[in-house]
Amino acid sequence: MQQIFLEPGPWHAEAGLALLPKIEQLVHARNLPTIFTKFITPSTTSEAIGSWKTYYEFWHQVTKEEAGGKWLALHTSLQKFAHSENTFGKTTYDAFASGSFRSSIEKANPSALVFSGIETDVCVLATVLTAVDLGYRTIIAKDAVTSSDLDSHNACFEFLFPRYSRQIEIATVAAILSARGES
Repeated sequence: MQQIFLEPGPWHAEAGLALLPKIEQLVHARNLPTIFTKFITPSTTSEAIGSWKTYYEFWHQVTKEEAGGKWLALHTSLQKFAHSENTFGKTTYDAFASGSFRSSIEKANPSALVFSGIETDVCVLATVLTAVDLGYRTIIAKDAVTSSDLDSHNACFEFLFPRYSRQIEIATVAAILSARGES
């Protein structure tokens, strides 16, 4: 829930702000520890490596040099819940590629991972598939995810996630909180 996805710009997800109340419900849950990830762009396109160089040559306006650091911040309503021990930067789609994120998850040894946020079809998808590969019970909060491309977001729920129905659970925030004894 970074500003870069919530404000008009190249990665704007129009439905993003509408997710905030659902995500705030998850964050406020007593029995549901929260971890935030932030997609960190390079300072300049020349700092990017491999295929990311071509990517940022196309999306140069999201580099720190052009966009500034404020776009990488979490939405202000979530910042009070984000601390160094539960917030992890990542430079790839998959949060598990961040060693500190992966270590934190392994140390916590959660009974399930609940996913919410923006870019269902990109970062959420990449991280969810790694969570499945690592054997975690994986739940996507259907009413707490979206994408800048709603057709692609909808295709995930219509075509892709059903293929993983034995490994990826889809639930509403209300159902997730109810199952955890919260309302």
